[in-house]
Amino acid sequence: MKRIFSFLVILVLLGTLPFYGQKLSVGVTTGLNLTTFSEPGALYDNQDIKTGFGGGLSLNLAFGKSFGLQSGVLYEQKGYRRQVDLEQRTEKFTGMYNYAVIPLLLEGSIPVKNNTRLYGITGAYAGFKTYSENSAEIVNSEVPVDDMGDKINKTDAGWVIGGGVQVPAGNHFMQIGIRYSLGLAKVSDNNPDDRNKSLLVGATLFF
Repeated sequence: MKRIFSFLVILVLLGTLPFYGQKLSVGVTTGLNLTTFSEPGALYDNQDIKTGFGGGLSLNLAFGKSFGLQSGVLYEQKGYRRQVDLEQRTEKFTGMYNYAVIPLLLEGSIPVKNNTRLYGITGAYAGFKTYSENSAEIVNSEVPVDDMGDKINKTDAGWVIGGGVQVPAGNHFMQIGIRYSLGLAKVSDNNPDDRNKSLLVGATLFF
């Protein structure tokens, strides 16, 4: 948590620098996270989608009207659902992993009409695990996975790409859009090919 706090302090200090047209806005993000596992480099491999919450504090450091940086601290519920069909039974596995996620994103936007703009974002993120839980359902019986939650790596990292529409909200503005997170770090050593993949659909109100 000290690293998270230090990162936010640095970004806020950047907002005080005398860049032309620079403005720092603080926002609240909330949305639905659609998550799964897939191999490195793959976007999706036809597993079931797990849903969870995604949201938190967002920062927008604008340089003029068309370019800027985004960061903050988001709480994201990630995980997977996986079904294995065997000859005599079906096994269903579920994992839920919660992270404190710090993104550092470049933002660009173009005007559409009046004060409405289309925006795009891309950059890297780092995640810090706050909670993990696994379960398996075999022949309608709940069977715990032996200590699997403790074997989930404490950190996650990857790349983000997304975009949406930015609209005025009184004296403030709101961004409504999606962001896809392509996990590049191993989730656990038990299955070294698994990576977190998530799509956050949500909105951020900036003040």
